[in-house]
Amino acid sequence: MTAQYRVQRLRLPSSVQGDDAREFREFSDLTDAVERQIWGHDDRCSPADFRLGVWRDTRYELTSLFFVRDGERMVGRAWCQLPLKEDLTRATVRAEVLDAYAGRGIGRLLLAAATEEATRHGRSVLSSFTEHPAGFDAGAPDAVVPSTGTGALPAAARSVAFALAAGFQLSQVERFSELLLAEHDAGWPALEAAAAAAGADYEVLVWEGVPREGREEMAGLLSRMSTDIPYGVDRYEAATWDATRVEALEEQLADAGTLPLYAVARHRASGRLVAYTALWIRAAKAEIADQDDTLVVAEHRGHSLGMLIKLANLRAYRERFPEARKVITFNAEENRHMLAINEALGFRPAGYDGEWYRRLA
Repeated sequence: MTAQYRVQRLRLPSSVQGDDAREFREFSDLTDAVERQIWGHDDRCSPADFRLGVWRDTRYELTSLFFVRDGERMVGRAWCQLPLKEDLTRATVRAEVLDAYAGRGIGRLLLAAATEEATRHGRSVLSSFTEHPAGFDAGAPDAVVPSTGTGALPAAARSVAFALAAGFQLSQVERFSELLLAEHDAGWPALEAAAAAAGADYEVLVWEGVPREGREEMAGLLSRMSTDIPYGVDRYEAATWDATRVEALEEQLADAGTLPLYAVARHRASGRLVAYTALWIRAAKAEIADQDDTLVVAEHRGHSLGMLIKLANLRAYRERFPEARKVITFNAEENRHMLAINEALGFRPAGYDGEWYRRLA
């Protein structure tokens, strides 16, 4: 069956509206179609200009994109992302096919192309992820349990079977949560008062992007984020951030039509930044924000700073974007402290992502 299909490499256009952008727009539409068939809604879909911005190669990461057609229709896609500053033995790969074309070997072809790209660059560890709406029985006898021992994925899911057949192992399960702002903001003042009392030794600032004078300190926090979050058996190397890399991230997000909204906590006595949280708001989809990183450095924990900065950022999001409706986020299932903060804010589980890995050598 696979003999009739051919994997092709996607070339990124100069802009979404350019004459050379037709194939890219089709690829972006396919990506949205895959998300809708998993979730039944658009929450995890992205505007085409966002994808074009974050898929462009940078000095920190290379991205290769592949697709397969059935006749004239694009029916499957894959990608391979290669970090260039750390984790130089690793690549992140993924292959997805429309449900109507499953079982024809297209996914295997696409995964092979992404894997070949990884090995061509000398990578020997593959990372990937799968997506699963809530509602399955995590306690089923055949549920697939990660190396952390916390959470599980449904063995019957096609993506789980595909990952296992391809030699991947499940390292970690992340909870995908959503917050409906209008349903929960009435409870925020009491949370804010308690957090402010516990965090009286800290000042909270809100930034639209990282100001030039804050980039060096933010780089230190971003470096800590890469080591302080929970991992399964598949551990990543510590990321090395500096002011230049922070500036590059800001430029990439601006190119992707995305505003990063940060709330940071500054220790009054030392003047140092000791915590941050980030929301990404895409201009073409500002009604839904992505909750990105949240970090409180270890020596300043125990002062409700996580709650304090999250509340400040949520309020800023609602004030700056009247259309704000929902925030979505991901947390490791074993990260009970951060999950408890999110649950108190009103976040509720909407699904789970499996973090997979495979060692090639």
